[in-house]
Order: sequence, then C-alpha cells, then structure tokens
Amino acid sequence: MQDLPDAPWIREAETYGMPPYDVGPDPVCPICGKECEMIYMDQNGTEVGCEHCIRTTDAWIWQDEHKEEQ
Repeated sequence: MQDLPDAPWIREAETYGMPPYDVGPDPVCPICGKECEMIYMDQNGTEVGCEHCIRTTDAWIWQDEHKEEQ
C-alpha cells in the first residue's frame, strides 16, 4: 500500500498544536441576562428578548381571547 502524505492542516496541527476554538463567552440576552441561542428583535431592530423571556401564542387563540377589547 502506498503511503499518502498528511493534509497540510494535519501537519500544522502536529507541529503547532490545535488552534484555540474558544470564541468567547456564550451570548446572553440583553433583556433578561440569561445565556441564549436566539435574540428576538422588533421591526426596528430593537432587541425585545430571547427564548427564555418571550412567550408565543397562536394568533387565532389570541384573537379569540381579545375579541371583547376590539
């Protein structure tokens, strides 16, 4: 079997070590301060919360619950 040379990035890792993969602290919500995956914004780009501090509901259910207010 023929010897195949290592790929350049493998040789680099063997020589210099692995590059740091720590990209910094986990993102936090500007509203509640919890670590989050998604930050939600309104149509103007203003942050309104994350998956921890925003609730969602079905639009039809919300409409039925708020008929008296209209």
